[in-house]
Amino acid sequence: MKIAILTAPNQWFIPYAEQLAEKIPYAKLYFDSTEMVESFELVFILSYHKILDRTFLDKHKYNLVVHASALPKGKGWSPMFWQVLEGKREIVFSLFNASSAVDSGEIYLQETLHLSGLELYEELRQKQAEMCQKLCLEFLEKFPHLSPKAQSGEESFYPKRSPKDSELNPAKSLDEQFNLLRIVSNEEFPAFFYKDGKKFILKIYAESASSAGGGVISSLIIELENYVFLNATQQKEILNYRNDPRINANFYTRHTIGFKEHCAFVESLRGNLCKEYFVLRFHQRFLGSINFTKSKERAEFGFFGNPDISGMGRTLEQVSLFYAFYVLRVQELCLEVFSHNKQVINLHKKFGFQVVGEKSIKDAKVLLMSCSAGGGEALVILLFFRIFSWQKILNNHCFSKEYFKKYFENYILAKLFFNTQLSPLKIYKNHILSGEFSSTFLTSFERIYHA
Repeated sequence: MKIAILTAPNQWFIPYAEQLAEKIPYAKLYFDSTEMVESFELVFILSYHKILDRTFLDKHKYNLVVHASALPKGKGWSPMFWQVLEGKREIVFSLFNASSAVDSGEIYLQETLHLSGLELYEELRQKQAEMCQKLCLEFLEKFPHLSPKAQSGEESFYPKRSPKDSELNPAKSLDEQFNLLRIVSNEEFPAFFYKDGKKFILKIYAESASSAGGGVISSLIIELENYVFLNATQQKEILNYRNDPRINANFYTRHTIGFKEHCAFVESLRGNLCKEYFVLRFHQRFLGSINFTKSKERAEFGFFGNPDISGMGRTLEQVSLFYAFYVLRVQELCLEVFSHNKQVINLHKKFGFQVVGEKSIKDAKVLLMSCSAGGGEALVILLFFRIFSWQKILNNHCFSKEYFKKYFENYILAKLFFNTQLSPLKIYKNHILSGEFSSTFLTSFERIYHA
């Protein structure tokens, strides 16, 4: 049976779609319906927000959508989050066959997700994705013996949410607005309120395992994946980001790169000891890309972040500094940046980069910047830590080696990067590395830690 999975590019659901594709033999993953030239017996359409016309639907035998509501109630946008906001703890998920009308096809399966009422945004997303995967796999297990049923009852619609929906009312208590705090994204659309005309932003985290909804953070992982080891689906994902106009505008090469051209470039990296390109992920979500070109004691680097996540530049910069100075072992790290890109220039300066020259490319002024190993504020420290409540870190302002030796006796291999000027909150947000990436740097850790 020919099966396809369709999800949107640059979406939170991509890593879960990849997981689902791995669980379904020979399933093909697409990020754009126009790329689906062949016909499929079954297409799972998951977190895909473009309108699919009748021609597309008629081309495939089954077009299955998972929607987080008890259809026909709760049609429209972000149904799970609207229901969480309403205080519901039981969310019905419906798997139905798509029709030309919005969320109106025949239903094959319905399952209920039970919530504790304490889950925050990231955990809600994870539970949502896992329920989507479960319904898709259950459909395949029971296919073709399922009998669809027409939707019945009164229908209702949820509108599209926007960042302005994250606004808190300072006149109300936190308890009254806790469900709103549960569905805000700390990075993409954080909670905020106004006081005397000034805007204030709030971010929310669960403290420990005693928080039934938040759970303990056993590991916060930023994974580095070399381009040459990415599969075809992952290559398409990175290409979609590279071609995003918000990213493309800051490159010398600004044409839309085709998949064939991208694959040829990746192939050229194989066996090239001077060039390395990495994808960075956090909890399977794409954070950005970094690249290095090494020449003796010097390396040039560049990066771009996920345009849908704010504040990624600092994280990418710190990972780049660590990799250059403690893995590549170069003495100088260089970069080039358009002179009009003031925000990025200021970011580099915060990490000790200085302007050392300039040049012109296509009538645009480009600044040449450089940073020396151990110079300026480019301080990176490699540490081990055990499973712990983040509140212990946030409440403690002494980040000496003695502090970690005292409190973290049982180690899980990981890395905590921080800059001398970073607040504990910034450390919490951005600077943990673990997983396979860790073992590569064990020797470096011993050298730095015992220095």
